[in-house]
Amino acid sequence: MRILLLSALLFLSACSPSLSPLYRDYAIAPGDTAVDERITAALVAAGWDTLQTSIPNTIATDEKVLSHWGVYRVTASLEVTPLGGDHVRVFVHPYRKYIFGGKGKILYLTRRIRTKFMPELNRALNENGLVAAGTPFERDDSKLR
Repeated sequence: MRILLLSALLFLSACSPSLSPLYRDYAIAPGDTAVDERITAALVAAGWDTLQTSIPNTIATDEKVLSHWGVYRVTASLEVTPLGGDHVRVFVHPYRKYIFGGKGKILYLTRRIRTKFMPELNRALNENGLVAAGTPFERDDSKLR
């Protein structure tokens, strides 16, 4: 009985989606003064249009359609804000926009959503001197090993 239950749990855990938080952290060189210009250049190179924002020290992007799924499309916008002097955080704001006019916030990033924009964004940020530092969960996990 235990083996059957253990096998069922193992099977179900393999079918669960890979979830990720709605942000990524990137390391910058301490004392770098041209960070905003490099972030803006990276966002534009990755296909995101930047917007003026009233939030100090934050660079925001316009909403971008990531995919169409019949009755809804997945859209996202980004906000990049500093974390101290040596990191920035990229917040992702994904939504489902239904053809009937409704809108629903997506609470996490699935692998399917991440693959629509993260590779290009990571590449553009790396080319502009920002190195992916992961999420706090990923950094904490690597310290425990």
